[in-house]
Amino acid sequence: MNNMAILKVNGRQRILSVGKTSPEGIKLLSSNSKKAVVLISGKKKTLTLSSQISGSFQAPKSASVSIKKNHGQYITSGSINSRPVQFLVDTGATSVTLSKEDAQNLGVRLDRTKAVNVSTAGGRVVGYRVVLNQVKVGGLKASYVDAIVLESGFGGEILLGMSFLKHVKMRDEKGFLILEQNF
Repeated sequence: MNNMAILKVNGRQRILSVGKTSPEGIKLLSSNSKKAVVLISGKKKTLTLSSQISGSFQAPKSASVSIKKNHGQYITSGSINSRPVQFLVDTGATSVTLSKEDAQNLGVRLDRTKAVNVSTAGGRVVGYRVVLNQVKVGGLKASYVDAIVLESGFGGEILLGMSFLKHVKMRDEKGFLILEQNF
């Protein structure tokens, strides 16, 4: 079926539409009458009609990152699309947020997006909605992460907002922010 697939996962039949995720965490990326492309534990797999991924499935071990508080902020290194960056963890930011200059340095294309007005702590500014292929902090990673690229008035670290943080569990422990993969 175009844009839909019937998958058998752990003995259960699942009908998924493109963009939807099964309760077991398998996301359907695309499908047609010959194949389906799924995302399983962050890896793309192409399935053909009646193909099986056999063997026993074992959930990955929990990955975690500890970030030490520095002058009241949590700053950590990571990567966007496999390129190194510095992040400021910001639970008040809806999305990962970066400057236009950072986006250009990371190879994020803006020519296919249109400008939108964005509310920031400093007021309303012009921004661009983009999707980052991969955002990684330590062993934690998320694919296809929504982000905002701000036209101007933004400097410093890239904000690690909720579009990434929704993929992890967070807790504060004795001056450290602990992030754990939410498999």
